[in-house]
Amino acid sequence: MEILYKIKEYAKQNRIAVNCDGEELTYRELDKLSDEVASYFIKEYPNDKSPIVICGNKENLILVLMMGALKSGRAYIPLDVTFPADRIKQVIKEVDAKVVISLTNIDLEFEGVHTRQSIEASISKYSGAKVSEEHWVKGDDNCYILFTSGSTGKPKGVQISKNNLDSFTEWFTECLKVDNENTAILNQPSYSFDLSVMPLYIGLLNGKKLFSLSKKTLENMRETFDELKKSDMRLWISTPAFASLCMQDISFSKELMPNLETVYLIGEVLPPKTVALLKERFQGVRIINSYGPTEATVAITAIDITDEILSCNKELPIGYAMDGSIIKVVDDQGKEVKEEEKGEIVVLGKSVSKGYYLNEEMTKRVFFDEEIEGVLYRGYKTGDMGYYKENILYFCGRKDFQIKLNGFRIELEDIENNLRKVTNIKNTVVLPVNKDDKISHLVAFVILEKENGLSNLKNTLLIKDELKKYIPVYMIPRNIKVVKEFPVNNNDKVDRKKLMEVL
Repeated sequence: MEILYKIKEYAKQNRIAVNCDGEELTYRELDKLSDEVASYFIKEYPNDKSPIVICGNKENLILVLMMGALKSGRAYIPLDVTFPADRIKQVIKEVDAKVVISLTNIDLEFEGVHTRQSIEASISKYSGAKVSEEHWVKGDDNCYILFTSGSTGKPKGVQISKNNLDSFTEWFTECLKVDNENTAILNQPSYSFDLSVMPLYIGLLNGKKLFSLSKKTLENMRETFDELKKSDMRLWISTPAFASLCMQDISFSKELMPNLETVYLIGEVLPPKTVALLKERFQGVRIINSYGPTEATVAITAIDITDEILSCNKELPIGYAMDGSIIKVVDDQGKEVKEEEKGEIVVLGKSVSKGYYLNEEMTKRVFFDEEIEGVLYRGYKTGDMGYYKENILYFCGRKDFQIKLNGFRIELEDIENNLRKVTNIKNTVVLPVNKDDKISHLVAFVILEKENGLSNLKNTLLIKDELKKYIPVYMIPRNIKVVKEFPVNNNDKVDRKKLMEVL
């Protein structure tokens, strides 16, 4: 695998691979330790190639474990510390994981769970061990599996192979015009979020220094800014929401990061106001808008947002398809629509996943193979709506009830199904609230099994507290409104527009 070759190459030089809250790990250490991790997996689990589950946040050790998994021919599944225990246990059970490594304080009650101390002790037994390339992941082997929100209340595991990653990284490196100097690249999102794949693979492939920000640091904006000032950041990759959050502080400007060259934004709709402010604060910096589902290896389109594009568009384009891929906009019958007509975005190419892990039913529903001009393509029906204008792709919402909030992809039905598990909730509807042409937060309307005489505020606090057991914090609605019944339309379906009028 190319990234593993490159790590070995950079290990011969005096390069920093990652810096998290001041703690550094060199490429030499990353290569050595990941070889030892791989040796442990190969020797201790010789007849097993099940994915390695890794629970944690941005610890440098996670990087070692992920690369060690790849060197042993296994995929890894990153689960963030913010995930509730029930969610983590659900994933472990679904994939039938034989190796679970937890760098958290969550009690998983699962046989074979390694703590930080136990995995470090196990690795130390293989100090100095080397792993032959014949063990590495190859071809269509999975590199990682990311679990996303699922409409049944169960998360879906998106499989990304070595071939998928090779296709993505080749295009993305060229798109960003990334050199191989040991300069800093922002590594802010948790490893369970697909956006993290960008800095991780592009960074290590090109010998960059991943500048990680832990959850603890991100919870304190002053500490975050102090770290950014030290970073000598050259490449910024984040959601528009995180960039907007940082820009609330006037000091987020060229003075904070004087050598910043490129800002790459993906994960949700990019408001023109955000770009305008970025251009004002970071004059001369290249700003790129991008789009792509997890199922197509993070990103599959990109476009430079020039001053001309910014001044001529109320909604910004998401760009051009990556090299070697095809993006169609189709109607309900699967036929391509005309220029400027809206339809579902369908993506085809080498970066498209083989499907959901151990979930053939869901895979068949949205993945397909199609031959075009003698070439067989893997395709995925995104459920996103879009249109073409002058051969440039634009995004215009979701076909179903799946949304993106702060860069996280969330299926509203997932939240609803888990809300129904909460004590005394009979039924619920979750809706997005829009502000300034983007989703600002979620609101849940709930009908109680029995009236309890509590105020809406007290019911909200009780519901949120219990809901934390079932879903991550980022999925919990900001507002919860107790109602006696849901309004219905002529088709006897919940009238969601009327519900919003209750607020």
